[in-house]
Amino acid sequence: MAPSLDEVLNNIKDPREWADYDALVQVMQEVPSLRGMVYGNVVEVEFAEWLVAEGIPPEHQQRDDDHAKTKSDRTIVVNRRRYTIQMKSMQTNSIKETTPGSFAAKIQCDASDRREITLSTGKKVSTTCYRTGEFDILAVGLHPFYGDWRFAFRTNESLPRSAHRGYTDADRSELLKTLVDIEWPLPRGGAWTDDLFHLLRANPLLGTPV
Repeated sequence: MAPSLDEVLNNIKDPREWADYDALVQVMQEVPSLRGMVYGNVVEVEFAEWLVAEGIPPEHQQRDDDHAKTKSDRTIVVNRRRYTIQMKSMQTNSIKETTPGSFAAKIQCDASDRREITLSTGKKVSTTCYRTGEFDILAVGLHPFYGDWRFAFRTNESLPRSAHRGYTDADRSELLKTLVDIEWPLPRGGAWTDDLFHLLRANPLLGTPV
């Protein structure tokens, strides 16, 4: 009996139909770009589950469509305020041990695709940089250090600005740096924190009212 169209399409769409665990692990070990793409998407799934465990139910979360070209990977509602969160991962090759048990790494914080944006002056620039204020919070998974899913956060306002010589001083004041440093353990009193809710309380004007 010939298969139906739904069955044929499902044989492609459902990875369980064409790859077992060992095959998936092998291909991700051999193709770093694929591993990075899969890892980044798993970070978002794990973050959503972390939010639920922290008391933010699925109905108070939103994941924007990848093709919507927004700057929010996850939008959450907490205490009647809406916050946009951009998720990023550490660059594997940037992780260095600074002293025994202490590490430093870089996070690629850019829009991936070059596009034209309009600055507050009306000037248009073609850039991969995020513009200041395009999202509320930057989040990064700390899985490499803990071996489980924990996260660090900092506000958009606290992020360093671009130092690229191709921009004017006025341009740079509105463009975020594309590589952001992080240290682990997180320094006390620094811009990074692993307490999202303390960060929200400490910045009462962050986000928008619902």
